[in-house]
Amino acid sequence: MRKPIIALAIAMTSMGAMAATDIFAALDVNEDNMLSAKEASIDTTLATIFNDLDSNKDGFVSKKEFSVLEQQ
Repeated sequence: MRKPIIALAIAMTSMGAMAATDIFAALDVNEDNMLSAKEASIDTTLATIFNDLDSNKDGFVSKKEFSVLEQQ
């Protein structure tokens, strides 16, 4: 049940920064302010674009990197 909700939420991130922040927080299970590939794997859409979001190629997606979803 959680996967469709997160996929829908990601699709709706263009609605504003608050939505993206809430989604990021929900995905960041260990609360380290970074999304790992494992954390991102809960959503198939996010898992698919994880490497594209990881612009500095450190293996994690930061809040700043995640925020590009707001611009799409």
